[in-house]
Amino acid sequence: MSSDVHTATSVPEQTAANPPRFIDPSDAFDTIQAVTGRKWHLRIVYHLLEDGPMGFSVLKHSLDSVSSKMLSESLSSLEEEHLVAREIVSDQPVRVEYSLTDRGAALEPAIAALLRWDAEFDCEEDD
Repeated sequence: MSSDVHTATSVPEQTAANPPRFIDPSDAFDTIQAVTGRKWHLRIVYHLLEDGPMGFSVLKHSLDSVSSKMLSESLSSLEEEHLVAREIVSDQPVRVEYSLTDRGAALEPAIAALLRWDAEFDCEEDD
C-alpha cells in the first residue's frame, strides 16, 4: 500500500479476468462491516446457503445459543440490507420462511474464503 491510503484509485474496466477495484477501500470496508459485521449475520447467511430456505424455528435450532429476540433482529437487519427475503408461507397458522436473495447468495465465495482462511490459520489450534 502506498502512504496515501485515502487517495481514490482508478477503476479499470470490469471483466472476468480483471475484477473491479475499490474506489475507496475505507468506504467499502465500512459497508461490508455494516452488512456482515454483527455476530449472527454471517452465521445466518451460511446456514441459508447450506440448507436453503427455512422457517424461524429451524433456523434458530441451527444456530447455537441465539435468542429468539437476537435472531429476529438479525433477520430484520439482513432483510433491510436485501440479503435475506421473508416470505409468508401460510396464514393459519402463520408460517414464515427465510431465504437468501441474489445479493445474499453472492456472499458464498467470501464466506467460503473466510472458512478456508480459518481452517488454515486458526490460532486456537496452536495454543
